[in-house]
Amino acid sequence: MVEKTSVMLTVINDSEDDHIRLTYRADRYTKGVNQYFRYQEQEDMGQTFTLLKIGPDEIRIVRQGDMESEQAFAVGEIRTGYYRTAQGLLSITTRTSSISVQLTEGLGTVFWDYELQLAGEAAGEYRVTLDIRGLDEEEGDSTLV
Repeated sequence: MVEKTSVMLTVINDSEDDHIRLTYRADRYTKGVNQYFRYQEQEDMGQTFTLLKIGPDEIRIVRQGDMESEQAFAVGEIRTGYYRTAQGLLSITTRTSSISVQLTEGLGTVFWDYELQLAGEAAGEYRVTLDIRGLDEEEGDSTLV
């Protein structure tokens, strides 16, 4: 049986135009060499559940619910994913230049940067930092802080 623990997951997403910082309460699972984090995103229009898989050579993000998408990141590789819109599927392509995973027992920091293409068109360069910390026992149950 896979053991579940709760953590606070802060996602910092930087691009040329934006700096976004969101914090979630997430469930953490370990399976083999991979860490999995599952959390609920609160959006203006509905709810989305996100599964974040962090492995030694690849990071994968799968969103399901009112918003659906899948992205994968591996250094030096082009990975294809998707973003579902009301009009249909939009192809997402990532080219990752670096990944740094510094986790001890599932806690710590993960960083990666990548170029994004949407439907074959350049959409920018992004830098993502994840800060993963344990929960204090007195923390509330809020999903989005």
